[in-house]
Parts: sequence; C-alpha cells; structure tokens
Amino acid sequence: MQGPEDSWIVGGSIDRVSVSLRISAPDLDPDIVTRRLGVQPTFAARRGDERPSKGGTITQRVGIWIVGLANSPEWELADAISAVLDRVPSDLGLWKELASFASIDMFCGLHLDDWNRGLDLPAELLARLGERHIALGLDIYCDESDDEADA
Repeated sequence: MQGPEDSWIVGGSIDRVSVSLRISAPDLDPDIVTRRLGVQPTFAARRGDERPSKGGTITQRVGIWIVGLANSPEWELADAISAVLDRVPSDLGLWKELASFASIDMFCGLHLDDWNRGLDLPAELLARLGERHIALGLDIYCDESDDEADA
C-alpha cells in the first residue's frame, strides 16, 4: 500500500486466521475423544474411513478429531486460540492422558493479503498450550494483492 509522497507503508496484523485443535493417532476413536472432552468436533474420522476430496475420495490414514474456527478476519490469532481452548476442558490430567497416546496440536492458518505481517502470542497463552501438551503449528498463506501490477 502506498502512502503520501510515494512512501511505502508496511507491517500490520494478520488479515485472516483459521484455528483448529487437532488430536490424532493411528487407531484413534473420535467417539471416545468426543466423550472425554464433552465437545462435538467440527471434523472427525477413523483410520480407513473414506471421505470426499477434490476429484474423488481419499482414505483416512490416521484417526483424527478436530474442533476449530473458520477462516475469519474478525479474530486475532491469540483470541482465536483462546476461544478454542475455552471450548474444551482445562483438566490437565485429561490432556496428559490424551498426549500419552495421541499427537495434539493447535493448527493455525495465517492468511496474508500483503507481505510483512506480524503478531505476538502472550506468554500466558503459550503456557496454556504447553501445559496441555499442545504443539503450535503455523501455516502461512500469502494472497498478495495485485496492487503492484496495477501501478
């Protein structure tokens, strides 16, 4: 984006985020995870399940349980992660049990309309993830506008 006198203004917040808490294991039974957490997933499948995909079907390679928020410009990343964590139990013993047989991560899609975006995650939020054995994954998508091509 251009500012006064042809200077360039850079930086800013992430334009849109999507956040998903994912629990996966080869033989994961998503129904058991749903009962233990008391939350309906936004997606769940067992290993071997077939599901639609672009151009056909794919066979699920591992069992997976996901609860998440859609791609939205309304959320800051830290708030979106907190909102997902607030939907699930805070019992650290439960999270230790889940981590003993499954991989757990908070998968975050960061969608950028322009380059040089940034964010900070508060230490308290990182501690909440860590004490629940939840890894943080960031997938960055740059959907740069064609402003330069239009100039």
